[in-house]
Amino acid sequence: MLARQCSHRAASSVYLYFLVPRLTCRANTTSAVPRGTTTPRNARASTRLPLPPDAPPLDPAKLISQLDRQLQKLHPQPDDGLTPAEVHIFNENVHLLKQIAETGDMRKAYHVWRTMRDRHMLRFFGPVHHDMVSRFVVVACEKAREPSAWSEQERSMLSELAVIAAAGGWTDGLRRCMLAYIRGNNPSAVMDLFHQYWSLLDAKAPLPKITPLDDATPAAGTPEYATAEEPTRSPASSLVRPDILLAAVTAFAMQDSFSGALQLLLRTVVRIPPSLVSPWIAELGNPVLGAQLEQLAVRLDVAKLLARPASLSRHLTNLSRDRSAAPLKALYHRIIDGLMGHQPWLTLPQNQHASDGLVVVPHFTWPTFITAFMHCRHTYLAKELWDDVLRMGIRPPVDMWTALIRGYGELREPDNALNTWDVMLRQGVQPDALAYHSLIYALYRASRIDEALDLFGEFQRERPKMITQPEETTVLVVYNAMLHGLLFHDRERDARALLEEMRTDGPAPDIVTYNTFLRWYTRKDQLKSLAEVLQMLEPSGLKGDVYTFSIVLSALMKVRDDAPQVMLNLMERHGVQPNTATMTSIIDQQMRAQTEPAFRTALDLLSRMERGDIEGAEPNEITYTAMLTAIHRSTRLERSVVDEYRGMIWERMKDRGIKPMRTTYNILIKSCFDNPDSEGVQRAMRYYQDMTKRGLFIASDTWYVLLRGLLQRKELGLANEVVEDMREQDFVPPAALADLIRKVRTETRHRMKAGHPSQF
Repeated sequence: MLARQCSHRAASSVYLYFLVPRLTCRANTTSAVPRGTTTPRNARASTRLPLPPDAPPLDPAKLISQLDRQLQKLHPQPDDGLTPAEVHIFNENVHLLKQIAETGDMRKAYHVWRTMRDRHMLRFFGPVHHDMVSRFVVVACEKAREPSAWSEQERSMLSELAVIAAAGGWTDGLRRCMLAYIRGNNPSAVMDLFHQYWSLLDAKAPLPKITPLDDATPAAGTPEYATAEEPTRSPASSLVRPDILLAAVTAFAMQDSFSGALQLLLRTVVRIPPSLVSPWIAELGNPVLGAQLEQLAVRLDVAKLLARPASLSRHLTNLSRDRSAAPLKALYHRIIDGLMGHQPWLTLPQNQHASDGLVVVPHFTWPTFITAFMHCRHTYLAKELWDDVLRMGIRPPVDMWTALIRGYGELREPDNALNTWDVMLRQGVQPDALAYHSLIYALYRASRIDEALDLFGEFQRERPKMITQPEETTVLVVYNAMLHGLLFHDRERDARALLEEMRTDGPAPDIVTYNTFLRWYTRKDQLKSLAEVLQMLEPSGLKGDVYTFSIVLSALMKVRDDAPQVMLNLMERHGVQPNTATMTSIIDQQMRAQTEPAFRTALDLLSRMERGDIEGAEPNEITYTAMLTAIHRSTRLERSVVDEYRGMIWERMKDRGIKPMRTTYNILIKSCFDNPDSEGVQRAMRYYQDMTKRGLFIASDTWYVLLRGLLQRKELGLANEVVEDMREQDFVPPAALADLIRKVRTETRHRMKAGHPSQF
């Protein structure tokens, strides 16, 4: 072993450069072994050290053993060196595999593979070797007979090759092998391959224990298989490839096992993109199985959402926030079809005991959909949902009524909100605190503040009579909403009276309560009243939050040049230690003001952070991104000012060695599109070009932000260029991105038919 540590020799190699760093020898303390070289096990050091005249005779074996132990303490990693003979065998067999990969000769391949496996050389395989093996499996499956005619030796070898290559990142061979078994009507063999693949992925380094993203407590009445979330996820749950997952689902389709396919999908965090399904069905060559799989894939996509309530809620919220009405409507109709269609595969909580393996639709699905439909301004869909719920025999609970009232409030339709309230009461449904909150919001938003105040008084009277007493935090939401409405309509006296009532009789004001007053006094330039509210914080035991100090900073900027320092002193007085997160949030709030003074204040705070004046608050990528985002969204600054600020902040990032990541570029590109100015598109495209120059990996999220922004701005020429870039990179778009690409193509054809080809 000592000889390997001291040797500088390296065996000649054809393919071993792919094996770095596993074949890199340990460094000597006096001379370094060049990175990437491989030293044979029997090499000997050529340098002899002179011995002192009176030195006792040396025992070479003892000396080597002693030095070897010392080196092991310094370099405890295992040594994977190869002898010259082993290097030769490895290179020779890899070369043979490369040749066999083109011919698909399974007999020769088996001999080579067995030689390397028995000599434990597979651990040296890298991406190139896995790709080579995967290609061989593809060729072998295409040239070989039906799987049923394969010998046991051939079947075992192809399975082993396909699974190892897939676990190494190259799945074409495994997918093709699974396809052969599917065509041979052998779903058990398909699942066996999948389980082998899963086991190899699971052997990778385990993931840390995490808190589930979804609800820890399953929804009442939901089948166990449809809600169980593992507290720790195995590596395979995120590493499994969608194409292999789709092949495994096909095996369940062959067995007509919806529940089995769903259980499999719930073990993963991977989604099967709809764009993969159609090409795979075409490969199957079985129209009947293809139709079954297509239906199963749609149902699984919906069922996986329904089985994880928090995921469903987030998904609907995201769709409504982006006003994506089409996918929202499609998802709803699939759920209704699953409940009321020809072959129901969904069920309601009250019917779960009578169902056999059906997925339960959580009760909160209906109010969440109502909220989403109303936010997208599709009231007709909310009415359709209401009718569907009644046809299913569901008596609309109070949260459905609340969602409808809240929706009318957002649409500034107070009469519809009041009519809904009256119908709810006639139906014998008792409003809860959140229902009162929604109607109060709808009334003061429509400038009917006196009616809102009357309703608030009714809430105070009815609250003690409620069958289920609302929690203090929920009651506080109603009070804070009323305070906001009063101040919004300049009813300061009524608002202060309500505040005193809260301080005396409860519910006790929280920081949101005081922030509401601070914001209003800042807008009215009533600094004396603002100071009075700040003095109320200390006796109440509350500490200001980021929003509190940002409001104070905005107020101080109008009267003091040292406003940032005064704010920092105030934070210290309130026992709030500034850190990177709080300072970044305060900077972000200032930048959102979109005024020159606010920008200068934000830059002043940034400079203090950069100089280290604020202990524990060094700027990071998020800090700079927040500033750049606000600058690009600004419609009040001149182009020259925007370019100056952008260049200055970008240089500051560069000076601090902060390199923007893909997510940073995504945020900046979106902020450029948010600016209606024509320069916004040019700035977005410059960021895209900068990503390309830097060699950053451009994933589906970046493509989506780009195409969505270009479509919204009607820049079809640039959108087609981006689509072409994707095609040149052989990028396979997921479902949402594929839909955008189709929209680009469709819109382009329409424009060209209309006689505008010059744009393209």
